[in-house]
Amino acid sequence: MAAPAVYHDFSGTAQLRAQARSDQQGATREVARQFESIFIQIMLKSMRDTLPQGGLFDSDQMTMYQEMFDQQVSLDMSRNGGIGLAAIVERQLGGAPTSDASTDGSEMDQEADLPVRHSPADPFAPPGKQSPSLGAEEIALRALLRKADAAATPVRDRVEALAPGAVSASGAPAAKRHWRPAGMTEFIDAVRDHAARAARALNVSENLLIAQAALETGWGKKVIRHADGGSSFNLFGIKADQRWQGDRVARQTVEYRNGIARREMANFRSYGSLGEAFSDYVQFLQANGRYSDALQHRGRDEYFARGLQAAGYATDPAYADKILGIKARLDRADAERASTTLALKKTPQASLL
Repeated sequence: MAAPAVYHDFSGTAQLRAQARSDQQGATREVARQFESIFIQIMLKSMRDTLPQGGLFDSDQMTMYQEMFDQQVSLDMSRNGGIGLAAIVERQLGGAPTSDASTDGSEMDQEADLPVRHSPADPFAPPGKQSPSLGAEEIALRALLRKADAAATPVRDRVEALAPGAVSASGAPAAKRHWRPAGMTEFIDAVRDHAARAARALNVSENLLIAQAALETGWGKKVIRHADGGSSFNLFGIKADQRWQGDRVARQTVEYRNGIARREMANFRSYGSLGEAFSDYVQFLQANGRYSDALQHRGRDEYFARGLQAAGYATDPAYADKILGIKARLDRADAERASTTLALKKTPQASLL
């Protein structure tokens, strides 16, 4: 039975239910295809979200029609070859036999860069929420998701590079100005070296500064942005008062007054790079006498974090606890990674063959 060719044909569900009774394998194939369609739709939405908003023709109606268009495009793509996700989902649902390529070291398994069984638990997952061992199909599915995201990134960067104002006043390409880390790992990789230099200047651990930047920006996903979508690279929520002579950007923020959260508009500092953000953070603390007690921490991260809160760096009453909680997770992840590396070094080569 043919699937509906129009996304908003609501009779498709009834047809699929009837097909499941007479042709279970065909119904499974259609479910997998529709799942792929939803995934493609999410990709399209994510790509649209990277483009600047607030144009002359932007409206709720325009957004609605764009969503309808993306839904139809995703359906058409899934019905005409798709991106290969439907076949994997179908195998997961038991609708198609696993091919030889998926069991004897296929390209997808190799690109996943993970063991087929007994994958390590996610060190960042809450207690009791660690991931179970992954099978070959789960690994292949995750690899495909990473490939899809990687394929979308160059396209997004090329679109941004060709847009008006694609080069900033400093000559930096738009792809860098529109820095938008895909997740926690990408954020950590991007800031690690800058955090290490700033940490040496402040005599704290780099993980403490990474944790603070992660808290302020939601692992880079909520970095304050200009109207054109360019990043302010403001990782530490430093506001721009009359003393600040650089670029600035206005943003609505949440402040706690007498224990009550309130939304306020404020101006924040804007930088040209991640390195500038970390350098200015160090200078900001060292030039403000109110943070002198926090800087007398003698290498104790907790004293530093609580000193910042006591000096009024942030109005959130749990600010220091949140930073220290994230830092503890980063420390555990580093320790587990170091332990695994050491164990591999001690393992005889013969036992790995």
